[in-house]
Amino acid sequence: MDFACELNIPLLTTRHAEIVYNTVRIDREPKKNVQRIEKLNNNILNVRFEAEEAKFIRVAVESYLEKINSILRTIQRFDPNL
Repeated sequence: MDFACELNIPLLTTRHAEIVYNTVRIDREPKKNVQRIEKLNNNILNVRFEAEEAKFIRVAVESYLEKINSILRTIQRFDPNL
């Protein structure tokens, strides 16, 4: 793959990181020309996107961040420990 983008997303707690990780890893990238590799390191979600064209990475990252934003809003709304 010619292009790559790495994101390290710190989350408030390890529990929140696990919720986000387990939710987003279920969804695979719709386009086969983008590869997404996710790892969880305590409360930090590490994500690497690889593709042959930069525009595919841009679209994948934008979609991924929208999903995470939605998950975090849900956690914020329903987590009694916040």
